[in-house]
Amino acid sequence: MAEKLSDKSIAIVGAGFTGLTAAYELIKNGVNVTIYESSNDIGGLAGGFKMCGTPLEKAYHFIYKTDKHMFSLLKELKLYHLLQFHKSSVSTYYGNNLYSMMSPLDLLMFKPLKLRNRIRAGLVILYLQHLKNWRQLTNITALEWLEKYAGKEVTDIIWKPLLKGKFDKYYDKITMCWLWGRIKQRADSQDIFIGGEALGYIEGGFQIIIDTLLSKIEHKAKFRMNTPVSSVYLNNKSKRIVLETDNERTEYDKILLTVPSKIASTILAPYKNEAYFQKLRSINYLDAVILVFATEQKISKYYWHNINSKKTPFVVFIGLTNLIGNKNFNGKNIYYIGDYVPRNHKYIGLNEDELKRHWFNQLKLIFPKFDKKYITDSRLFKLKDAQHIVDVGFEDKIPDTKTPFDNIYLSNFSQIFPIDRGTNYAVRDGFKTAKIMLESKN
Repeated sequence: MAEKLSDKSIAIVGAGFTGLTAAYELIKNGVNVTIYESSNDIGGLAGGFKMCGTPLEKAYHFIYKTDKHMFSLLKELKLYHLLQFHKSSVSTYYGNNLYSMMSPLDLLMFKPLKLRNRIRAGLVILYLQHLKNWRQLTNITALEWLEKYAGKEVTDIIWKPLLKGKFDKYYDKITMCWLWGRIKQRADSQDIFIGGEALGYIEGGFQIIIDTLLSKIEHKAKFRMNTPVSSVYLNNKSKRIVLETDNERTEYDKILLTVPSKIASTILAPYKNEAYFQKLRSINYLDAVILVFATEQKISKYYWHNINSKKTPFVVFIGLTNLIGNKNFNGKNIYYIGDYVPRNHKYIGLNEDELKRHWFNQLKLIFPKFDKKYITDSRLFKLKDAQHIVDVGFEDKIPDTKTPFDNIYLSNFSQIFPIDRGTNYAVRDGFKTAKIMLESKN
């Protein structure tokens, strides 16, 4: 019979969606939980701030039609009625022109490709949308697969710029099954009643989910904000686990790490298991740089803009209010500019004013009518370890939820495969890991 964790103490390192969901489930089962967060923010990559008096996410987020784990959480928290689905709109910027990419007909009208290659590109997308055996795509890079089946012109114009923007210097290492997962998610979110891709957004933003989770757990959980965890190790006398910060050592019965794998390897270093730590460190990450701004201008009619120029200044331009409307933003239009870069990239070194100036200048080259004098507010965020590198052979790198060390567990977005990470899977893994911890005899 499984050991009951009532009156046991568990520490959770990281206050993102996975950590909060796990804490919520553990507390429902009578466990004493302490949450350690190195920053002053709760919610991880879906954490928020306010613009125009309304909560927003630091990094653009939405909900797919297939996000059943998020649906379940929203229903449990009595928030499901706040979820609304909207028709998405997608475009591609290439060769100083913006092209609609919302339908097969749009692809057939995409003049940068020869007609035969437009047809070929469409057939390849159709094939991938209906492919079920994704494992055949794990041992080939997206670039190799696309050049073989979609052709070099299609790859160079449509796919290579997106891979470079998303994965920077790792673009030619990414496994094809990752790209299949992105295409599959989009295909499965089509809605015949909406008339295209349907994307969901919560009235009041994702912050309302975070606030509701907090209201359920804050009276029973302890929060240690601005408290990085330096190490975790076993106390051989008490047989409990010591969690060490800069200022104190505290013992717990179990510990859940929701930090990136490479950070977990540093925290767990006292256990002296180099083979395991090498596996954790074999997963590379990129940082995200996100600029959010409010403007009186409507810069474009599309929600999603893939920026496929040869020297892409950023990978994506998002018009949030083109998806959800601007009534909650005092009539202002909300836009995101986003890019993924290595830690040593110039964007990380530039200060806020320098990067804003650079990106706004680049935006004017894409949208000549854009005028920054109409901007009423803007915020820049640099988010560490926001995207892991899903390279060929990645499946062998994925760490188990149970670490090699008794009563220590790991749950982070590098374990989400082959579908890309997102709040739906963070919620899924938070509940799953909590259940594993509750049922574990060790």
